[in-house]
Amino acid sequence: MKIAFLGTPRAAVPALRALAEEGIEAVFCNPDRPAGRGRHLEAPPVKVAAQELGLSLHQPLSWKAPETRALWEGLQIDLAVVVAYGHLLPRWLLDACPKGVWNLHFSLLPRWRGAAPVNHALLAGDEETGVSLMRLTEGLDEGPVLAQSHRDINLEDTAEGLLSALAAEAAELLMDQLPLLLGGSAKPVEQRHELATFAPKLRKDMGRLDWHRPAADLHRQVRALWPWPGTELQMEGQALKVCGVGMLRTCYRDPGQVIWSKEGAWLITSEGALELTHLQRPGKPVQPALQALQPWGSSGSRILGGQGE
Repeated sequence: MKIAFLGTPRAAVPALRALAEEGIEAVFCNPDRPAGRGRHLEAPPVKVAAQELGLSLHQPLSWKAPETRALWEGLQIDLAVVVAYGHLLPRWLLDACPKGVWNLHFSLLPRWRGAAPVNHALLAGDEETGVSLMRLTEGLDEGPVLAQSHRDINLEDTAEGLLSALAAEAAELLMDQLPLLLGGSAKPVEQRHELATFAPKLRKDMGRLDWHRPAADLHRQVRALWPWPGTELQMEGQALKVCGVGMLRTCYRDPGQVIWSKEGAWLITSEGALELTHLQRPGKPVQPALQALQPWGSSGSRILGGQGE
């Protein structure tokens, strides 16, 4: 049985490591990309893990290239597992694997099909999320689902932490269902397509915090967009990044300001106050909120610009 693994980011690594114990014929991931201020080429996490495991690695630029198809067909793969690979795979590849091409998707399909399901689950205030093991089809995350794992979402979850937890659960789900996949006896169930919701790619402009909205909405926004694209407030001409939030509370002060004292820092919104626990000023590291606000005094209040004008 020849197994291929296709994935790129850190969230795919736990499933890769688990599957490697069963034997992997080849690993596919995106090419190295420029990263950081120096724009040096950086290997994706799956590449690093595959090299550590001594696995055969391929990084094709395009699945439309004849040489990529020739490479895949030469491997004679029986079963393929995909985790956040970042490519729409062609029909010929889906048809070429006798045991199927199976995808671990970080949502409870049909909810949140698309590129950023964990972020959108947090933004929407979902009470739970999970992982779906589905057979890939040509449609975007439309394939039938074999199994799911469920996980509650709590007020401390950020996109980064939640995705890390789901990545570990995805590896467990895969190994639980692998005997069915290898035996060809998996019987996935068609999704209820009329219930589908979509999770498009994140944009940098999604990070602007608007104090006209309720504090609870902004609490979700900060957690959903951490660490990228992040969220920010405009205060006295500076973009103040919000890197951590805490409690919500009722407040009757005028909205559109940040207030702070030795008890903590708060963003006053149209409906309630949001505790700011960690902030980042331009050119500075992430700091506890009171430390970041020290240039404006040990206590005080400031009217917000940007969205509040």
